[in-house]
Amino acid sequence: MASRRRNGRRSQRRLGRQYHTSAQSLSLRTVPAFESVRVSRLVAVVLIMLLGWAIYSVFNSPTFYVYGVEVRGNAAVTLEEVYAASGLEGMSIFWVDKDAVSGQIEALPNVKSARVRVGLPASVTILLEERAPSLVWRSGDSHWWVDAGGTMVPPLADLTDVLTVVDTDGRSLVDGDQLDASVLAAVRELHHFLPELSVMYYSDTTGIGFKTPEGWPVYLGDARDMEFKLTVLVPLRKHLLDEGITPEFVDVQFPERPFYR
Repeated sequence: MASRRRNGRRSQRRLGRQYHTSAQSLSLRTVPAFESVRVSRLVAVVLIMLLGWAIYSVFNSPTFYVYGVEVRGNAAVTLEEVYAASGLEGMSIFWVDKDAVSGQIEALPNVKSARVRVGLPASVTILLEERAPSLVWRSGDSHWWVDAGGTMVPPLADLTDVLTVVDTDGRSLVDGDQLDASVLAAVRELHHFLPELSVMYYSDTTGIGFKTPEGWPVYLGDARDMEFKLTVLVPLRKHLLDEGITPEFVDVQFPERPFYR
């Protein structure tokens, strides 16, 4: 019995020591883990605050705001016109909508297309394609540039080396009007066969035409059979010169039945 009691006490002591050691070990492991979580959270908060401050500084720094652009490809349109149309003055480079800016610039009458490039910190380059005049259209006291597609735009300079077409009907025109494709075709066809012409004439009634060296108006109609019409004109003009006749006009719109008055 005594031996059993001694063994029981030893077991209890052993059990007590084991329990005490386990509790102490748990305590030592738990406290550092809790402190580590607190430190991690504090670091995360500080990082978020620093990131917020950095973003705020970037978006509010004058370094990233646009106060000028580079324009390439412009000859008739000025840099000031392009910059004003772009609406970029004082805008953050991060808020520049390239498509929107291109659309605003392309609304300028003499601009055919515009591409916008941006770069940091506040670099903007605008690449222009202007509406180059293929001819000048005169109507009454006004005149217009006409590009290769037939779009009429306000003239930005006086041109001396571009074909002029005089509208004898004197119609009123506005910026952006489109020259009828058949009229443009007649102008090009006549210019193809008589490239030396610097002035042509147009009317809805008589079509495209020109004046001979003698000053006689010649009516050619539309672009059809242009070469044949001009071929017919040659002997007719010779006949008038030989006979000493000064016609009011010569009409070869219908080359099978040319006539003059």
